[in-house]
Amino acid sequence: MYQNENYEISFNGDTGGNHGVFLYDIPDITQAKHNYNSYSISGQEGELIVEDGSVSNIVVTCIFSVLSDDFRESIHDLKRWLTGKGKLQFSESPDFYYDVLTIEHSGIEREIMRYGRFTATFICYPYEFHESGDIETSNSTIYNPYDLCRPIYRISGEGPCILTVNTKLMKANIGESLIIDTRKMMAYRDNGELKNTSVTGKYDDLWLPHGENNISISSGFTVSTIPHWGYKA
Repeated sequence: MYQNENYEISFNGDTGGNHGVFLYDIPDITQAKHNYNSYSISGQEGELIVEDGSVSNIVVTCIFSVLSDDFRESIHDLKRWLTGKGKLQFSESPDFYYDVLTIEHSGIEREIMRYGRFTATFICYPYEFHESGDIETSNSTIYNPYDLCRPIYRISGEGPCILTVNTKLMKANIGESLIIDTRKMMAYRDNGELKNTSVTGKYDDLWLPHGENNISISSGFTVSTIPHWGYKA
C-alpha cells in the first residue's frame, strides 16, 4: 500500500486534496495497444500479422482513500468531481497530462464507518501531452522535442491557399478563418461549424515528427500552430 498524501492527483485543475482524499496506491496505467488483424496461411507456421494503424485508448485506474465523518457524502462529492472529459495530471510529472475521454466509477470498499476506498477508471487518449504543446505559435520553424504529434493549425485570410508542412501540402478555401485539427481529422470554423469540404489533402501529412519542422502558408494568409506534443502512451 502506497498511501502517500504528497502524491497528488489533479483533474481539470481540481485536486484530490481539495476534496479531502488521497491516492491509496500508485495509479495503474494500462499502455495503449496497436490493433491488428491476424491471418492463417495454409502450410505456413504461425500467423501473418497486419496492423491496421489504429491504437487503443489507455486506461488509468486510481484508488482513493476516503476518510470522512460523512462517508456517503464524500463519495457523492467524488463522483461529482470525477465526471466527464478533461485533463488528468499527477504531481510526479506536473507538466504532463492525459486527455480524459470518459470516467467510470467502480467498487466502493468500506472497511469501517469513517474509512473506505473508491475506484475511478479514466479512459484516455493514447498520448501523454506536455503543457508546452498547448501554446499557440506563429513560428515558421518548430522543433518538436517529443514524439510524433498531431497539431491544430489556425489559418486567417480570404480565398484559396496552400498550407505546406515539411514539403507536404494541403489546399484550403478560407472564409476569414479556418481551423484544421489533424488529431480529429476535421476542419471547422471558430464557432464549430464543420468545413471539411474546404480542405483537400491528407491530415496525416500535417503531423509533426520529432525534430525540426517547417510550416508555411500562401502569401496574404497567416497560420499559427498548436503542436499538442508529448509522448506516445
